[in-house]
Amino acid sequence: MSQDSFTETTSTGWFSRIGNSITGLLFGGILLLVSTGLLWWNEGRSVATAKGLAEGAKFTVEADAATIDPAKEGQLVHLSGQTSLEGPAADPLFDVTAPDLVKLRRDVEVFQWVEEKHTTTRKKLGGGEETTTEYTYKKKWSSGDTDSSNFRQPDGHQNVESKIKSGEFTAQQVKLGAYELPSFLLSQWNDYQALPFPDRAALEQSMDTTATVLDSWLVLSKTPENPALGDARVKFLGMKNGPISVLARQVKETFEEYRTKQDTTIGRLETGVKSKDAMYAAAETENKIMAWMLRLAGFLAMFFGFMTLFRPLKVLADVLPIAGSIVGAGTGFVAFLLSLAGSITIIALAWVWYRPMLGVSLLVAAGGAAWFLRKTIKTKATTPVIPPPIPA
Repeated sequence: MSQDSFTETTSTGWFSRIGNSITGLLFGGILLLVSTGLLWWNEGRSVATAKGLAEGAKFTVEADAATIDPAKEGQLVHLSGQTSLEGPAADPLFDVTAPDLVKLRRDVEVFQWVEEKHTTTRKKLGGGEETTTEYTYKKKWSSGDTDSSNFRQPDGHQNVESKIKSGEFTAQQVKLGAYELPSFLLSQWNDYQALPFPDRAALEQSMDTTATVLDSWLVLSKTPENPALGDARVKFLGMKNGPISVLARQVKETFEEYRTKQDTTIGRLETGVKSKDAMYAAAETENKIMAWMLRLAGFLAMFFGFMTLFRPLKVLADVLPIAGSIVGAGTGFVAFLLSLAGSITIIALAWVWYRPMLGVSLLVAAGGAAWFLRKTIKTKATTPVIPPPIPA
């Protein structure tokens, strides 16, 4: 693997750092607003989705995939069955296909320059900072085309765009019994498995290159053991006919998303024969996981917002690096407690609006966190400093 590197060092004075930290106060305020909005919106989304799923489970009717029942037109239906195709998915460039191929994916990696950087920052006496950034350039296989004009040092690292791109291909018409599957359901079906490579002799003749199998990839290079910039390697993944289960609104000979009274939608496809209850249980689990991921994202946005607001204090104390570290640790602890209390408070207020009983319980928890923060700060402020004994 070919690579080279260079190092860049920059220095920032104390007054410049103070100016930057004060300018960053606006960004910190924006982060607090964004985190507040995200946390509030997420609770509403989570509750609406849960209520929508409960509504859907109540009104879902069973349908037979083999025949279309006009009496179920417009209703939310659950059905399972085997898929079938009018025409299989195919990759026209490489002539890869199979009789029962529902979807086909072509994954492409290009041999190209890739920039990696590693940054370290060192505090200096007087409040300044010295930042050292090491840029490393490597030739390696990487997905997509990397724009080398954005490199810190583009000279000598120009990439060559590959003519072969990644792509996904779907069968002409995919059916579940008598129903045609729409694209929004097919997009949820991604159980890909590896496919055989195309005939290499025909491929080499049509592309005027050498096709060699190395490490589960088909390498398109005249020198596969020592590829040139712009050479590509590909692999093919496919998804074949099989049993699936669907939850969606029946519309004539196909499906649409079902819109609930909560203004949420239900439209699911899962691999295998799954009961209605199992599909709703999976949807409820996904909703809970999403809710906790967004709560964590809201908390982190609030934490970094408070850290940005407190940054001028740390920069002021950085005249002595050890003092800056102490102030930074203290403000970080305070930012954590404020973010914890703030996040719980916002979630609790949202739940008071959406789920009153749970909301009141969370408000009590948030009040406890705020009381602990106040007590901690008060204790530190009133603790006397005992001087060390004078040696005899």
